[in-house]
Amino acid sequence: MIKNENLVFFNIDTQQDFFDKNSVDIPNGETIINNLSKIIKLAEEKEIKTINTIRWFKEDSDFFSNMPDYRKTYPAHCIKDTKGARFINETSPKRYFLLDWDGGNLVFPEIHNNRNIVITKKEADVFVGNSYFESVVHNLGIPFMARPNFVLFGVDIGVTALCLLRRGYSVSVVVDANIDIDGQLFKKDNIIVKQTSGDTDIKPKEILDLNFITTEELLRI
Repeated sequence: MIKNENLVFFNIDTQQDFFDKNSVDIPNGETIINNLSKIIKLAEEKEIKTINTIRWFKEDSDFFSNMPDYRKTYPAHCIKDTKGARFINETSPKRYFLLDWDGGNLVFPEIHNNRNIVITKKEADVFVGNSYFESVVHNLGIPFMARPNFVLFGVDIGVTALCLLRRGYSVSVVVDANIDIDGQLFKKDNIIVKQTSGDTDIKPKEILDLNFITTEELLRI
């Protein structure tokens, strides 16, 4: 059951290059777009605080390759200031405060007062790719002594879910509104399969601590 108090939505890397046939083109990526759209509309209607992350890579990033293995190397994508780095239309926030990964514009009143926060990052992992993200999480404008309950959706959400969980936050994953680079959904059954294959560092107890919900369940909050 999702916790309805102090909800914060987390729209992760829903950028055009991941849904573009001429770029990374995640397998089955188009199947989640309708649900992503529904969730963003819900956030707008209920004025739910939303963190939106985008990857802003440099053209010479060392994990870009012409022969990618999709584990440690990838095609060039989400390059800063290109169309492919922008959000898809269905998830693009209308009004937002932009926090660059270099933190030059870190202004807490803006983080408190804007419903949409867009955070750029130079690594897929926001905790690594934006050194100011920890400060943002602690200054979202959530009531004093309360903690945000995060709802995650988007692209490659696993590392963010795990990092938030290990920091003691409540984390819910929308199972039909997320996709990994390999085209798989981040859901309990898939995590268990990866667990047994040694392809994840999520521990069994952490799987139990994660809350998995569908888009339709989320829409009923």
